[in-house]
Parts: sequence; C-alpha cells; structure tokens
Amino acid sequence: MTLKLTSLPDTELADALAACGLTGGAARLVLEQGPFSDDAELCMAVDSVTTTLSADDLRQALEAIPEPAVERGDPDAHQAALLAIRLYRERFGYPFVSGVDTPTAEELLMRVRIRLGNDPEPEGRAAREHLRRLIRRGIQKLQERDLEV
Repeated sequence: MTLKLTSLPDTELADALAACGLTGGAARLVLEQGPFSDDAELCMAVDSVTTTLSADDLRQALEAIPEPAVERGDPDAHQAALLAIRLYRERFGYPFVSGVDTPTAEELLMRVRIRLGNDPEPEGRAAREHLRRLIRRGIQKLQERDLEV
C-alpha cells in the first residue's frame, strides 16, 4: 500500500511537505489551494508555489537542503568544487543545490562553474527549478513508502 498524501490531515500534510523541503510558509500556501482531489493535483500546487517562492523563502528552503556529497574524484577537483560552492554562495546569497545525489568532484565542479556564470535572476529561476525537483523527489519517496499496518 502506498501513502496518499491527500489522505493526511492538514497538519500532517504540512509536516510531510516541510520534510520534503518546502518552508512552513510555502507549505501553508500549498494547503490554501486545497482541498485536493488527488496527489497529482497536490503536486501541481507544490510546483506552482515552489516556482514562485519569494527570495527569502527560496533562501530559507535552499539552506535546509544538504550540500551535495562528493564521494569520488580527484582530490584537486574536490578542493576546486568546494571553492566553487563557496563562491556560488557569495555570489548568489544561498547554497548551491543540484538534483544529482552524489556527483563526482569533477561533475560537481562543472555544474557549479556553469551556474556561476548566470546572472542572479536566471540563476534564481534555476535554483527554484532544482528545489522543485528535489521537493518532488521527496514527495515521490513519501508516496512510495509502505504504510505500517
């Protein structure tokens, strides 16, 4: 049996959405769009809210996401990736997020370097999209979870 998020009471649904990466304020905005006929409609509301987050809510949500773990790769590339991540935060004011769970050091460095070249506005859109994907992945994991009987 899979979890149907729309079957949860609003407080539990808000907690579940927060566990997936939505801020409390963003979760409330999603709930205000309910009630939802099914989880697909709920996910559309999540997408809508995520892509229109204020700069403060975006920053707060991104701060809650763990930095990508770098488990493989050249030590020099690893150090360069860590430096690029720091430069990204300094440039945009929030941490780098990516949909890749455990990139190599080289891959992470490449991804950060590409996004460092963005202007703030398009990078904000890119960050919102990466956040949206991470939240949707979290929702999918919740939905696939077996319920204990």
